[in-house]
Amino acid sequence: MDSRRVERLQQNAGSTDFQEAMAQLRQDADEAAKITFAIRAHEQGEWTHYYYCNEDGTRLTFQWHEPFLHRCSTCGKRCEGVVLDGAWTSLAHNAIGRAVYHIALFYAVEPDAARLQFVKSYLMAYADHYNSYAIHGDIPYNGPGKLFAQTLDESHWIMDLALGFDVIKAHLTPDEVAHIRTGLLEPCAHFLIAHKEQQIHNHSVLITSAIASLGLLLNDRSILDAGLLGEYGLHDQLERGIFEDGLWYEGNVQYHFYAFQSLLHYALIAEGTSYDIWRLPALKAMFDFPLQVVLPNGMMPTLNDAGLGHQIGTYAPYYEIAFAIYGEARYASLLQTAYGIAEADPRLIDVQRSKRDSVYALMYGQDVSMPIAEVDSLGEEVQRTRMMPGSGLTKLVNKAGWHVIVKHSRFGGEHDHMDRLGLSVMHSNVPLLIDPGTTAYGVPAHYGWFKHTYAHNTVSIDGADQPPRDGQCIQMHEELWGVWLETAVDWLGEDYMMKDRIILPAELNPWDSDVYRGAQIRRINLLGEDHLLDIVEVTVAVPRVIHWTNHFSGKLLSNNEDSQWVASEDQLSRLDQQWFKEKKKLEQDVTAFDYQMNEGRLEQHVWCSLPTKIYTALTPDNPPSGQRTSFITTASVEKHVIFVQALHYDASKGERLQGRLEVVELTKDILQISWNHAESQTTYAIKLLDEGVYIEKLR
Repeated sequence: MDSRRVERLQQNAGSTDFQEAMAQLRQDADEAAKITFAIRAHEQGEWTHYYYCNEDGTRLTFQWHEPFLHRCSTCGKRCEGVVLDGAWTSLAHNAIGRAVYHIALFYAVEPDAARLQFVKSYLMAYADHYNSYAIHGDIPYNGPGKLFAQTLDESHWIMDLALGFDVIKAHLTPDEVAHIRTGLLEPCAHFLIAHKEQQIHNHSVLITSAIASLGLLLNDRSILDAGLLGEYGLHDQLERGIFEDGLWYEGNVQYHFYAFQSLLHYALIAEGTSYDIWRLPALKAMFDFPLQVVLPNGMMPTLNDAGLGHQIGTYAPYYEIAFAIYGEARYASLLQTAYGIAEADPRLIDVQRSKRDSVYALMYGQDVSMPIAEVDSLGEEVQRTRMMPGSGLTKLVNKAGWHVIVKHSRFGGEHDHMDRLGLSVMHSNVPLLIDPGTTAYGVPAHYGWFKHTYAHNTVSIDGADQPPRDGQCIQMHEELWGVWLETAVDWLGEDYMMKDRIILPAELNPWDSDVYRGAQIRRINLLGEDHLLDIVEVTVAVPRVIHWTNHFSGKLLSNNEDSQWVASEDQLSRLDQQWFKEKKKLEQDVTAFDYQMNEGRLEQHVWCSLPTKIYTALTPDNPPSGQRTSFITTASVEKHVIFVQALHYDASKGERLQGRLEVVELTKDILQISWNHAESQTTYAIKLLDEGVYIEKLR
């Protein structure tokens, strides 16, 4: 570790601004002291994604004194089995790796013989036994491990040990250093080199970062080059895996930071050497992008294989690094908001405050209490409409509280959800129609439901998954009366940007290319003052059944006596129908629907250019113990169909269904759409021309 970083660590440890971070580091050290696990030969860890309750998706827990008793904190279930024991073994070694890293940092602040002995004893024990670990692991789409079941986990663990070794190596004897290098670091480096993934992938960033870090610590140029150089080396990952606006290609902030964290750990080890990478433009771009998609409640959107609960506080530790290295006020604004340092911004609602208690705060933290100019504030950024063609996300925002994200992204590989032109909608901090992300990979709902087109607010043809293809942002316009967006995707070909850069195992190809061949989808979203118009146009080469799916974070209410839903056994999608509960079909000609959200109500008004069948069902929310209300419209299409919906949100508890949608199809290319609400009426002329959309507000 660079001497300047150690000095900053020691300086911040004595500052009142960072006492929560010191208290956390001390607590981590105390918890580490409770670890009773002895390093042994011939260990074999299992995949930690198995360590979840199959009933409700909750991660299981254990106590060190009861290592093979696995409990679910939600349902109370006690679980046993060889696979869970192996997953626990991996978790135990992960915990030891983190303990070595954190206690080494604590030793740098408060030198103590017991702390040094803790770090040294584990490093030496691993060096004693690492060569006894057998290569194993059959985790789908992952390379094998030695101590762990996959190369990825091996890399996580060795990076923690490498960071701990880097901190305390000056306090070891030459023989101890030599033993750790030859017994642990070198054989692990050679194992990782032998199992590098031959694709652009977050795993590959982690693995090559670990190899390069070990090369630096071993002062071995061949190992360093194996990590940094060549096809699929770390430099190649940065060049071909990061889009123009800074988002990691796998398409969500969670995987973005998953790749980024490993890169930052390598940067920490390389800091102050000739391999220092802080000034690489790609690094700064990776810090910049997430600021553009923060939601009004401080959460990050859950797209593709993202999990729940990731918010600005989750990533504040990384922005300690960003502000220390680049000094930009917008990074300080995120930190102020996450930690509650500044006065609350009314544009940010119910943001969860986080403690400033990370090791990055100790190593990089600066004074962030300065005034922030409006242009650099996080509240201002959250309220900006943004078109991000590189990442394939567009954010539409208005002052009334609407926050709409349209996903027209490039195909993101293994972690994609095959939902081009997917829609996510919030009003202030109330989710209305959002992308749920996913749950743990070992939970059946992940591969059974969340990974599929049908689980998203988009179009499925014949109920099948969309094949890989890149979406397009055609145009966006901010008018005096609102903002509107045109996006598109087609299957007139089979190419996509990442096609020759990633591996798609056959088991992860659930789509039907024949069904989509020649199809085109266009989506127009118009955000007015009090409503969202959503127009979906689908063109097919041969007759198909188009499924337009919307999944609401609320409960469908009975609108009037004319509406009549009847139980249905009709097949919805090609998925197992176990995911559809209380499946019903609409038997009356009703076009307006009302939903009770967790706060307020949402009106939905629908229209279609062709006869439709409308279904509703309860489908998995995230976590999968909850449910959403799915609203599914199907139409048998010879060539072309247009769907329209208008959404209106009311935070009050007034009368239901105050609005009315009127759609007149003037020609096959021109719609006149009127939105009537209370005493007001807004009318738009919308031209759906082949060369692009044109929208004019008539009144």
